[in-house]
Amino acid sequence: MSETTIKRPSLGIAFIPIVISLVIFIGGIGMLKYPAELMLLFAGIVFAIFAVLNGHQWDKIIVVMGDKIKRALPAILFCIGILIGTWMISGTIPLFVYYGLNIINPSYLYLLAFLVTAIVSTCVGTSWGSAGTIGVAIMSIAETMDLSLAITAGAVVVGSLFW
Repeated sequence: MSETTIKRPSLGIAFIPIVISLVIFIGGIGMLKYPAELMLLFAGIVFAIFAVLNGHQWDKIIVVMGDKIKRALPAILFCIGILIGTWMISGTIPLFVYYGLNIINPSYLYLLAFLVTAIVSTCVGTSWGSAGTIGVAIMSIAETMDLSLAITAGAVVVGSLFW
């Protein structure tokens, strides 16, 4: 399709994908308890289909979506950095290291690395934040206990991506 075939929808027609997305969010997240990421993906598909039906080329849609993600990524990373910095300044991560060294049996560290990062990732809602906070503490514990850092890192990464 060429640029000349792009249609400008009326205001009423333009509200259709918005309403469909709201139904997806309310029904999927609110009632069915599906993950928000999945519902965002479905909403993105609705808007992409709407754009194609109005004459936009798929390649341009992908480029625009990529540009929007590139613009949003620094803000997301900034928020995760604030979370990590707050946990360091407040002493949360050093506290985890201190109690981890006193409580954790080295035989169970790999399992706990997975479970704890999975729980924190689920509760906080960010895998990067989980790996950057709890993961740092667990890596410090593993190094102090002279355990394999590669296995510990694997458990932390898999645990933080669990949810």
